[in-house]
Amino acid sequence: MIWQTIACIFLAVAVAVPLSRVSVVPGAPPPTTGWPALRRRGFELARDVYVELVCDSVAVVQKLQPTAAPGATTWRSAVANVAVWWVSLVVACVGRVEQLLFGAARLPCVEVREATDTELRHGAGALAGKSILPSAYDLWVGPRSAGRLRLRYGYDAARLKALGGGELDGAGVCVPLELDGPTRDWVGARLARPGADSRLVVWRTLKNRVYHYDAGVFAFLGFPRNYMLSEPQWADLLGGRPRGKSGTAIDVGAGDGSLTAAFRPLFASVVATEVTLPMVHRLKALKLDARLAEALDPKALGRDAFDVAFIMNVLDRCKDPHALLRDTRALLPDDGWLVVSVVMPPTQSDAMARVGAKQRRWAVAGADFEAAAASLVRELLLPSGFEPLRLVRVPYLCAGDRHSPVAALDAAVLVLRKAEPREPRPLDGGGGGGGDDHSHGPN
Repeated sequence: MIWQTIACIFLAVAVAVPLSRVSVVPGAPPPTTGWPALRRRGFELARDVYVELVCDSVAVVQKLQPTAAPGATTWRSAVANVAVWWVSLVVACVGRVEQLLFGAARLPCVEVREATDTELRHGAGALAGKSILPSAYDLWVGPRSAGRLRLRYGYDAARLKALGGGELDGAGVCVPLELDGPTRDWVGARLARPGADSRLVVWRTLKNRVYHYDAGVFAFLGFPRNYMLSEPQWADLLGGRPRGKSGTAIDVGAGDGSLTAAFRPLFASVVATEVTLPMVHRLKALKLDARLAEALDPKALGRDAFDVAFIMNVLDRCKDPHALLRDTRALLPDDGWLVVSVVMPPTQSDAMARVGAKQRRWAVAGADFEAAAASLVRELLLPSGFEPLRLVRVPYLCAGDRHSPVAALDAAVLVLRKAEPREPRPLDGGGGGGGDDHSHGPN
């Protein structure tokens, strides 16, 4: 693997030149030499060789990983993780060289604001296409060079309550959050310094060959990609939580830890779980109590109970959302809270489709935010033994390269308390049309 790493470094400069920057000036006469075309083909070849060397290195590293056992990691897996870190460091260095030599192609950030009620009502920013998630939306207002972005936080509370059939009528449940300064700062930082093109090329190739989220471990060392809520926003949502700052929390399927970092200061301790050793070690590098756990076994988690459980963008990706909620509920005391986030409208997709049983389908439906959020509560959360305390709409943000430095998915975040499992109250005849109501457009 050493020779592969050395080759990667020597190829860094060639790979760092984005292909789109090798272009012909508009209106210029055709080139009289074949060198431009040859140079472009050379860059393409260098890029492809670099990516294949990284993929070969990752394949070797994967074979070095010891057989995983649930719970805390062992010294053997820690040693194997050195190889993971080494490959990740090479990819990060290549990306850094690219940015030092050719700049980060930054975009201006003139304004980051909330989408207005009129924009939400007319579905401003709606995207269409078979390959586009129904929760995705265009957050840019006008050309990207103008540096103006809008994020979705508001929703039609009256309609949401009607669709909820009385299940969302409690005081303080349907109270939207507001865009805050730390979120504006995060967006501005991503526009000022987007990720290197070479990192995204490595990630896109790797995710088709290894576990999707392990690909991010190798491609994005030192580059946390995801953002949802700031620490002040979390403090707002979690006010009144059991045991306050002395409480304990578990983050089920914590990913790269970028979402966990925002609410971590609000608890005395946070356990973070993941299903592969590279992911667990990435979380441990963030000083989290990371555990390898495909199932929520108290022995593997090191605790029998937690005051608050987080399931962030996992329910739609796991094998069985009903079973995950059941197992999570068993870890909560009688006054325990659950925090769930799901993109809206949701689309189930098994993150581990290559192994194990088929994903269990749910009955959650809805063509827009309000309909889908109400359906999530009625069809999944109430029958699983959770009652809503707060429901908000937030942008699930993802950092990218200069072509798409920030992307957004519409998401619902729900704070719930443990309750007895029950069926939802019947909907009235004027309940708003359920999942087929399109009054807000294809959000």
